[in-house]
Amino acid sequence: MKKLVLLLSVLFVFNSCTIDDEPNAELVVLPVKSVEMPTVFNINVVNQIKIKYIRPTTCHLFNGFYYRYEGDTRVVAINAAVLNSSNCEAAVEEGTYDVILEFKPQEIKTYLFKFWTGTNAEGVDEYLEYEAVVN
Repeated sequence: MKKLVLLLSVLFVFNSCTIDDEPNAELVVLPVKSVEMPTVFNINVVNQIKIKYIRPTTCHLFNGFYYRYEGDTRVVAINAAVLNSSNCEAAVEEGTYDVILEFKPQEIKTYLFKFWTGTNAEGVDEYLEYEAVVN
């Protein structure tokens, strides 16, 4: 009898759980619109870089930064979560959103920041490039 109750309990638990076929959100990368770089970068100090971007719809929500580094080069873009919702509206007329990228260099040297601005007609990635000289 105990085995039957246990088996029925397990079947009830598995039947009561449903798994959605669609995720609630999708992760995408958005281009950077403009950048305000500090004129001076200090070692072992958090330096703030102001980045502006435009979200395409009201369902695009800021979800941090895409940040990749290769040696002294830093590639940056905006990570966004796109909600799967039927009531998304165009958000371009809202203007730009400001976010702050914090950069704490550990060495005195020059870093190259490449902020992804999208792809051109040929599908080639384009960037805004800035040098950050650390004192």
